Amino acid sequence: MVPAPMVGTPDAFVFYSGPAAAVERYEPVLALLGRPRYLGADPGLAQLFYQAFLDVFLTTLSSLLHATALIAAGGARPADFLGDARAFIAGIPEMIEDETELARRFETGDHPGALSTATMMGATADHIVRTSEALGVDLELPKAVKAHYDQIRAAGRGAEGWTALYDVIKAR
Repeated sequence: MVPAPMVGTPDAFVFYSGPAAAVERYEPVLALLGRPRYLGADPGLAQLFYQAFLDVFLTTLSSLLHATALIAAGGARPADFLGDARAFIAGIPEMIEDETELARRFETGDHPGALSTATMMGATADHIVRTSEALGVDLELPKAVKAHYDQIRAAGRGAEGWTALYDVIKAR
């Protein structure tokens, strides 16, 4: 799960699933590509994790492009935005709970809204749609994000935290 130039480096990792014995047997060879990450006996898990990581990657890239288009449409230079935007993306893990707490919230359905409620975040999503529309920037991505907040607010759960959106996104 890295760009091609990073394959074989300590930062690379590769998902494997299927028979554990096969992964264990060939682990020294597999490790030449990147750290093997065995996910379990279900042979489809490696591909599922791959697709999920690409989902995060592609939507992050799209949001960066959309935000940059907003900046440009507003008359500012992308060069004046992108450095801080990259730093902002890198800081997101520090802005949200760690993965253990996030997983707990998703598994239990407990979504406290102490710091950022779905209503507050939804208002922000509304503003992004309106700003995009006013500047003539494509609306598909911000409308998709806004739709999730609209759904959770319509369900009467606006006082819960942003993680409550998981409940409207997950498979039913």
